[in-house]
Amino acid sequence: MGPYASPDQPRRTPAMDTLRALVPDSADVIRVRAATPTAATSWAWTRAEVIGAYQWPPHEGEPLHSLDHPVDDSTHASLTVCEFLTTHQHAASLDRAGDATYTFSVRLSRPRWEDWVDA
Repeated sequence: MGPYASPDQPRRTPAMDTLRALVPDSADVIRVRAATPTAATSWAWTRAEVIGAYQWPPHEGEPLHSLDHPVDDSTHASLTVCEFLTTHQHAASLDRAGDATYTFSVRLSRPRWEDWVDA
């Protein structure tokens, strides 16, 4: 990240790239759901799934555009999301917390309208 890069722009890291590999290339935001860590799992993330992939809308304030992406609850997706949450949970926004699951959003890219403000 250079001196003029925005701190809001998600950095290209191996961890982010592993999440990007789970969704279509055009995805800007993904939502993941993970089983709540418990004492039985040594407070570790052990089960997770990708529940959606989205693109930023053209204008601020509009809803995200859902991409046609089925829920991915494969073992590979679960291990990838759990590893990401274990090491980079600070990069995910908590959307919902329940007794059994947590739902997070992860920004893969900046909204286009933020680029217009910087120009």
